[in-house]
Amino acid sequence: MSDDRTFIIAEIGNNHNGKLEKAIKMVDAAAAAKVDAVKIQSFRGLDIVSPKVKANEYPGWNVKEFEYWFQFLDTIALPLEDHQELIDYSHSKGLKFITTPVSPAIVGILEELKGIDGYKLASMDLNNIPLIEAMSKTRKPITMSTGMGALSEIQTAVEKFKRSNINILHCISDYPLQAKNAALTNISVLKKAFPDHTIGFSDHSLGHELTLCSLALGAKVIEKHITLDRNDTELAEHHFSLEPKELTEMVSWIRDIDYNLTQKDWQRSPQESEGKRKFRRSYHYKSNLLKGHLVQLEDLTFIRPGQGIDHKQIDDLLNKPLIKDIQAYSPCLLQDVN
Repeated sequence: MSDDRTFIIAEIGNNHNGKLEKAIKMVDAAAAAKVDAVKIQSFRGLDIVSPKVKANEYPGWNVKEFEYWFQFLDTIALPLEDHQELIDYSHSKGLKFITTPVSPAIVGILEELKGIDGYKLASMDLNNIPLIEAMSKTRKPITMSTGMGALSEIQTAVEKFKRSNINILHCISDYPLQAKNAALTNISVLKKAFPDHTIGFSDHSLGHELTLCSLALGAKVIEKHITLDRNDTELAEHHFSLEPKELTEMVSWIRDIDYNLTQKDWQRSPQESEGKRKFRRSYHYKSNLLKGHLVQLEDLTFIRPGQGIDHKQIDDLLNKPLIKDIQAYSPCLLQDVN
């Protein structure tokens, strides 16, 4: 990753609703927005939750047709046999492919595939030491979210990964995230606590304003959930995700901010040179003057546009004879005098 370019991850997550065709369309949208990588989640329901957990134990999810939560999870998981095709398709679009495994067994299955560019540790697994150890053994680049986590838990996870190429993402595990609860100063805390690692932001808010604020605090990796339609009736994480047009707008903003934050010297806009001539003031003659007249300060006024001389040059004009007749409100120029 370039030091002066934010790495942007479009989090497909499970918004494909288990359908490869839908996942491919989401990769297309991510590529069109010019992100750097796409990410999915690789799981089976029972890799995550006990078979005893009822579907109604997670409020806010209308999954009445299921008795148990794992049964719903199975419907939104991309089949493991479809992963390779999605990996290859993502690469064909110029995108890196990252996925979030949820168990050591899933890591083992994923390691049989070709082309996975990195793994993501979900916030829910910040304390999942067996999973962290399994991911660490792969030697692939790691991105980890820190939602719900204490600094001590983050430190333990980093130590367990036993490597330097870890992206640590500030994250608040609210869905959607409200701006007042974003705790963006955690980015500064993470930069101080983990100076050898890249710090970023996994943003679950509805807009991209918090993402842009995080860049000013030093976030260099951004993860944002995407969907084809936030009103999709198939349950998943559509309700707090960006639609394609919004994703494109966010990426454009990030790249402009990248450019701004990497300029080292004093900068001016290219358009300002023209604006300076229009909006700055300069000396102009207040009245018609004849050739030979000795220019006096009372002959002049300081007004727009900025086409004449300014205070730095006024002494080179005063008390000198004009070499031509002057029309009122002509800009004062050094070549007007002898």
